[in-house]
Order: sequence, then C-alpha cells, then structure tokens
Amino acid sequence: MASVKDFMLQDLSVLEETQEIAFPQFQSPFVVRALTAVEFEQIQRESMIKKRSKKTGQTTTETDNFKLHDLVIANGVVTPDLQSSELQAHYKTAGAAKTARKMLKAGQYQDLAEAILELSGFDVDDMVEEVKNE
Repeated sequence: MASVKDFMLQDLSVLEETQEIAFPQFQSPFVVRALTAVEFEQIQRESMIKKRSKKTGQTTTETDNFKLHDLVIANGVVTPDLQSSELQAHYKTAGAAKTARKMLKAGQYQDLAEAILELSGFDVDDMVEEVKNE
C-alpha cells in the first residue's frame, strides 16, 4: 500500500521543467517553462468571458482561446524576457503577449503556446479536438 510520504516531493524542482524552442529568425532559442496547476487555473479564470443571451437573458461562460494562449505565453516564456522595456520598445508593443505576437509568425506563436501546454502535462491534441467540437 502506498504511503502519503510517497507523494511528498523532496525536490520541487521536478515541477520546474524547461525546454528550448528555436525559431530560424532568432540567434538564440526561446526558453519556456511548465506551468503549475495553480498558475493554469488562474490563467483559465482570467480567460473566461460571460455572454448574455438577448433572447433568454441567460448568462453563459466560455473560454476566450486567444486570451488563454496570450496568458499561457506571457506566463510560460522565460527567455526572452517579453516584459523587457527594450524589447517592447523595439517592437512598439505593450505587454508580453503582444510582443510575442509581433516577434513570431502565426504558426510559431501557436507552436510556442502548445509547447508550454505540453510541458505542463496537457495532451494538446485532445485540447485542439475539444476546441473544434465547441
């Protein structure tokens, strides 16, 4: 029988996994990190939008997938520092996600978000299928 002590991590750094992602237009790779469950829960909450039906007056909640990806990238990219005033000035942006959007091609931006989600333990293929079915 498993003991509670079997689940007490001695080294929390195992949750701090990182990965390098190279894009051909840059000399150095991006470095991304895994998000914790607590961080992702906060990102999900910030990505929710409420819509009110004009016909029924009922309020529904759904995920704004663009905002979700923006927050995943803003929180998951370690290098480059997307909050850097120098980097934002160069790209004439304000905010981490807007800076990343200016730096990358559309597919690269999506790949970056997916890499962070995979590193965080998500099955990205299942998530894409779920979004398609919504």
